[in-house]
Amino acid sequence: MSSGRTSLLYVGLVAFALTFAFAPNPAHGQSDDLNIYGFFQAQGRYVAEEDASGDSGYSSFRLPQLNLFFARDFGDDFGAFVSAEFLNSYNSGEDFGIARLGEGWVRYEYGQSLKIKGGLLIPKFNNLNEIKNRTPLLPYITRPYVYEQSYKNLIGNGDYVPQRAYGQVYGTLPVGEVEFDYAAYVGNSDPGFMTSGDASYPVSGTDTTYSKLFGGRVGVQYQGVKAGVSGTIDEANMREVDLSIAQTTVPQAGLGDVDRYRIGADLSFDINDFFVESEIISVTYSLTDEQEAQWDGLRQRPAYSDVLGENLDQLFYYGVVGYQVTSNFDVHVLYNAVEENRSNVDLASFGGGVSYRPVFPVRLKAGYRRSTIRDGDYTGNFFSLAASVTF
Repeated sequence: MSSGRTSLLYVGLVAFALTFAFAPNPAHGQSDDLNIYGFFQAQGRYVAEEDASGDSGYSSFRLPQLNLFFARDFGDDFGAFVSAEFLNSYNSGEDFGIARLGEGWVRYEYGQSLKIKGGLLIPKFNNLNEIKNRTPLLPYITRPYVYEQSYKNLIGNGDYVPQRAYGQVYGTLPVGEVEFDYAAYVGNSDPGFMTSGDASYPVSGTDTTYSKLFGGRVGVQYQGVKAGVSGTIDEANMREVDLSIAQTTVPQAGLGDVDRYRIGADLSFDINDFFVESEIISVTYSLTDEQEAQWDGLRQRPAYSDVLGENLDQLFYYGVVGYQVTSNFDVHVLYNAVEENRSNVDLASFGGGVSYRPVFPVRLKAGYRRSTIRDGDYTGNFFSLAASVTF
């Protein structure tokens, strides 16, 4: 059986099991029903590209993201949540796209000041991470680079933002008109440690990550203004170094496990019909003396002398400024950029767009963005139309 069909079978079995696991059970006196809902975004676009080989263009239609959610509360204190995610027009018969379990957790609430989640979850990091798959809530078609799940092969999302955790404590603490929030979580390091099976660990799809992720966020909200600081500590698998934007890989780099530190800050507000989102994420890799010597040796090889930078560090930032023209129509501009020291490559994008809600569950979007790599070595002009739907 192909891997695509296997993935589809797993998702089907999860949905089938949920129907019974979350079904009301009169014998236990459960009164809360299972809620099933989801989001998807359908998109058409035209791309005009410019690079050293000349100009070209193409157009395409796609379904970059569809998410299914299953949620149920058990009384006042407990709840459970499961999500499935389908990316890039997933089709098991043609073996393209991705189908995966997004989250599966149980929650306990001891009031608003203390909540606990256990299971597979998307951790709190900056403002956008937890809601990145809620496409109808977002005014833009293409999300900022490190949050765009359909760009997984272009941007190493997991380098910049923690993709998963398995336990989280969080809550909000109101003080007058000010509301403070916090979160602390633990999980495994990024999926770079996962294996599809080999001679030493011949179990297909097993997570062989033994190093841990620790992270958290503290934030404040006041009259439409929201700000916060986030951070994580974990390890990155650098036995092979992926230079994703430069579209090359350094096989057998030999750096081993490298300590990684993410620091993020976010600021957003919605005041008098103006709305702003902004974030910055700095990723620092702490090399031992032996690892630094190994990296310097790689940089001196002729094959990598013009490719590798001084260190492995990365930087990402984005900003959105918009205006709510009417209750169902808005306009915005967006800028975001990725800077990778490891390959001396910068990726930047500037654009804008509009969105309109003919009815609340449907958000129609139109947008343009201009993306550049290596300060003009590549330029792409993207013209897009999309429909984001809540169902």
